Amino acid sequence: MKILPALLAGLALTAVAAADNPLVKDVFTADPEAHAFGDRLYVYTSHDQPNATYWDMTDWRLLSTADLVTWKDHGNVISLKDFSWATKWAWAPGAIKANNKYYLYLPIDRAKIGVAVSDSPEGPFKDALGKPLIDNKLMPDAGEEPIDPTILTDDDGQSYLYFASRSLKVVKLDPSMIKLAGPLQNVAFLDTQGKPVPTAASGKQPQLPEGYAEGPFIFKRLKKYYLMYSNGWASTSCLVYATSDSPLGPFTYAGKAMEHVPGNTQHGSIAQFKDKWYIFYHTNELSKGNNFRRSVCVEELTFDKDGKINTVTPTKQGPAPLAP
Repeated sequence: MKILPALLAGLALTAVAAADNPLVKDVFTADPEAHAFGDRLYVYTSHDQPNATYWDMTDWRLLSTADLVTWKDHGNVISLKDFSWATKWAWAPGAIKANNKYYLYLPIDRAKIGVAVSDSPEGPFKDALGKPLIDNKLMPDAGEEPIDPTILTDDDGQSYLYFASRSLKVVKLDPSMIKLAGPLQNVAFLDTQGKPVPTAASGKQPQLPEGYAEGPFIFKRLKKYYLMYSNGWASTSCLVYATSDSPLGPFTYAGKAMEHVPGNTQHGSIAQFKDKWYIFYHTNELSKGNNFRRSVCVEELTFDKDGKINTVTPTKQGPAPLAP
């Protein structure tokens, strides 16, 4: 990786990395949420502090690329200080394009989810509501930990917000994208035999390998809904996935999306870009095993003839570059 100097006054420092993992090495990035907007692939991330001893993140960052080799670091696109009601813990972001605008759904205080909006995928983003969209003090059904939001807009234009740790929640969004359009619902998971998978109790490890822990990401491919998530915090935990014919579930366990990567949190996303699919994830290798200082990586992802994800093995080199 090489760093380009800021040549003009006020110009933000931009990091450019060669085709290897992690994507940037001068800052710690985690919880990648990847989306193709136009001719670029954008990855919104949380931002671990260089001396972190906990997940005390205070802002969200953005990386983008046109070829999967050269990555532009756009820096901080929004911070806790941009929300008058926020106090701490800027955790894993979710993103979506709607109404010709770009929306970020941001978990804050380990108890709330705010919404930020911009006219550009690169920001600047601003608080769209002036208050949380989800607040578990006002909404007991949101659960004790409404974190890790991700959003799906279906073919009929209906958008769904998924979130929460240990017991996944889903709720329909109003077309404005900043209002709820129905009640919060629990998402049910089934094992490969069609039997219900128990929800993990508070503070407990979920049942492996099917159990839901955190970090949901949902996408649709060939009329099938794929829900990827972390199945725990154990040394063998990894990103797994389940599928459904409905965005509301139930979701049937389908297998590993990716082998375990170094770190006690497994969080990722999947994006289609220029006819190829990619899986984004984070590891603690750059920080030599510090679980509070993680780095975003990427690999190519493929499907078999039946639509199953071919389990991805992490690499140092990452995917092959795309033609300009």
